[in-house]
Amino acid sequence: MKIRSAASIVASLIIVILLGACAGAPPSTSGNLPGAGGQGQQAPLTDAEKERMELDAAYRAIQSGDLASAEGKLAALALAHPDNRTYPVLRASVLLSMKRLDEARAVLVKELDAYPDNTDALFALAELERFAGNDKAHEAAIAAIIKKDPTNAEAQAAMGDIQYQGKNYTRAEASYAAALAADPRNVSALVGKARVLYRRDDMHGALDSLDTAIGIAPSEPLAYLDRSRVLYQLGRYDDCEADMNTAIKLAPESSWNYLERGRLYLDTGRSQQALADFSTSIKLNPDYFLAYVYRAAIYEDQGNDAAAFADYQKSTSLYPDYWYAFESIGIVAYRLGNWMDAYQAFDKAAGYTKAHSEYYIAAAVSLLRSGDAKAAREYAGRNLAKINREQNPTQWLALRLLFDQNDTTTELELKISAEKSLDLKAGMLFYLGSYWIARGRNELGLRYVQMSIDGQRVGTMERRMAEADLARLQSSH
Repeated sequence: MKIRSAASIVASLIIVILLGACAGAPPSTSGNLPGAGGQGQQAPLTDAEKERMELDAAYRAIQSGDLASAEGKLAALALAHPDNRTYPVLRASVLLSMKRLDEARAVLVKELDAYPDNTDALFALAELERFAGNDKAHEAAIAAIIKKDPTNAEAQAAMGDIQYQGKNYTRAEASYAAALAADPRNVSALVGKARVLYRRDDMHGALDSLDTAIGIAPSEPLAYLDRSRVLYQLGRYDDCEADMNTAIKLAPESSWNYLERGRLYLDTGRSQQALADFSTSIKLNPDYFLAYVYRAAIYEDQGNDAAAFADYQKSTSLYPDYWYAFESIGIVAYRLGNWMDAYQAFDKAAGYTKAHSEYYIAAAVSLLRSGDAKAAREYAGRNLAKINREQNPTQWLALRLLFDQNDTTTELELKISAEKSLDLKAGMLFYLGSYWIARGRNELGLRYVQMSIDGQRVGTMERRMAEADLARLQSSH
């Protein structure tokens, strides 16, 4: 996953190109009063000195964040100096930073049509296509640079990143190696190499590569974040946390940094600090689902079911295929007495896997608890054949009971009693209890729910729902 935004990379590109553009220009005349005899009479500025001052003004505008002004100055410079290959690239990079992608692309395409060997323009076009989500065009632009110059370390490192993202780790390793052969101090390649080594479980090799990268670029937050992951795997939790703190200090706007540190806090039993970091991550990037999942789990553990429900719902709205959250939504909705939400969540979870026949039972019993016995019967009937009776006889009988909706439970109770799996036994006792509660037989339901809880199967989804039913029944007495 690429952590740095396109804007930050383009900003770096702008600075690099500006420095290159300024390298051959005459020194600034600011503060000097040249003239014969030291009489203070300033000589007229040369054309080169005027160009340098205009470029300096564009650079200052970029530094101050006034990109509109910088773009105008660079457009004027490009018009006044049509032989300078730097100005169109700089202008396009500023346009990209302003998210004016079509204009930036037009400038770069025009430049490359006239000067196809302009490597800086190809790099800027590659970043533009990556930012626009055009993966094939991004890769094509990087490949064009490598074809022109196989020793271009930045292009080889960028190709390594593309291959790494595509899970082609062997080719990525070769690209990073090519980049480092051309430039042993290429930080992107060192970080990329470390990621490949990490995937191969070579933590010490990854650590060496990241140590080198940080020695070269001590202000690169991504290198610290990657090194923190390696240190975690090596059991060096204090050093891991120190690197995460450094990454956050260097890039406080990165939501991913807070997500990573929140996970460390969670793993080391500091749930309140984890909660704060996940909340910060969400504030910085409200459109990424995973921070909501982690924060919801903390809320759930704290008994704040309403907040957990809201976060789980948000996570699935952002990433509907993260089906694991549907189980949690169902549990929390059941605990809240939101029966239809519970039914819908368990039904969705059942649609993603065949390994959890209990989802059908939970969905049907939630419908019954909502008061819609007819819908519960129809749902159980539609899904009964999806449970293998030979392999899962107890679950099949439980769903059959929800279809029949009668008082004959002897066969199911015998199967529950004979179950060797303590988790399954406790779970089925819960569903039987919930069934009787839905039928208005609260005392009988309470007995089975209590038996389920007495099974001490902490951590199962049925246990959490049973606790809520027990509390509801006890409060009603």
